Amino acid sequence: MRRRSFTIFTETRKAWHSIFQSTLLMMIIGVLYVLAFVEIHPHTVANGLIIGFIIGFVGSTVETFVFTRRRQRFTFSVLLALRTLFYLVLVCSTVFWVAVYHASLMASMTVTETIATPKVEKFLYEGEFLQIVVFALGVSFLVNFIRQVNRLLGHNALLMFITGKYHQPVEEERIFMFLDLKSSTSIAEKLGNIKYHEFLNEFFHDISPAIVESKGTIYQYVGDEVVVTWTKARGLRDANCIACYFRIAAAIHLKSDKYESQFGFLPEFKAGYHYGPVITGEIGDVKREIVYHGDTVNTAARIRSECTTFKKDLLLSGELLRRLAISEYLSPESIGRIRLRGKEEEVELFSILEAA
Repeated sequence: MRRRSFTIFTETRKAWHSIFQSTLLMMIIGVLYVLAFVEIHPHTVANGLIIGFIIGFVGSTVETFVFTRRRQRFTFSVLLALRTLFYLVLVCSTVFWVAVYHASLMASMTVTETIATPKVEKFLYEGEFLQIVVFALGVSFLVNFIRQVNRLLGHNALLMFITGKYHQPVEEERIFMFLDLKSSTSIAEKLGNIKYHEFLNEFFHDISPAIVESKGTIYQYVGDEVVVTWTKARGLRDANCIACYFRIAAAIHLKSDKYESQFGFLPEFKAGYHYGPVITGEIGDVKREIVYHGDTVNTAARIRSECTTFKKDLLLSGELLRRLAISEYLSPESIGRIRLRGKEEEVELFSILEAA
């Protein structure tokens, strides 16, 4: 299977791009901190840049290649503790050694000699460094707690709850993709309940980066199915919603050896898409969620069900296709006008293949 434009951004390239952005942001924060709280001199600004660079580069590198890739192994509290401790050590050690090195340059002394001076001892034991430790601990805990809660709730869900964006129901146009596994019943029987759960967890974990890359939001998991939604602007831009399916296919293909060795097969899946108006709003009391109501959601689910009937891996409505700027690498194929189960009006369906 060819991947073409849907694999331009490899995981490694995206990771280093994220690291670059985080490092640049921390350097800016380092300078702003100096301008706000420290006596301004060229050397203090340089210190802010250096501290920001080290914290940004080391922190984002470890975050990307260690915490992000291994977070499934840890519970919420263990991961929070590890992240908090890591950033506490990183911030405090970086500030200490940059301060010592700067002092050694200013005094024309070695680093070892500088550490033994009363000035450094005062910095360590008479409050200033302790303040940095307490500040770093508090900020690290708070930031990581918010990040992990946001991840549990879903992309930007915490922000939407805080801002009250959907506290009052809103009508908006959205794209929905229902994607589920083929032969899930036989797979569950073959693997057993625990192993099947592990399989689903691996699958949903492996496809998440493709969904994020395609600007989609995971709405919910239902058994072996994941429901993804896009705002009109994000989903139609660069055909992100359709690109998502092919990015998922590419991601699973790249991990085929893992699935073959751990589970004995490569997962296959099908997806149905639809576009239209929905009502978006918060619902519930003890457990509150942002939900989507409307015929658009039901129709997308029905379209996914037709994938089995027509032996297609991807089906979408004409309502969505007419709004998409389809890439030259994709080829739409008309299925015809179909009366979906439980619907009175017929819906025009299309399949999309990678062009030969």
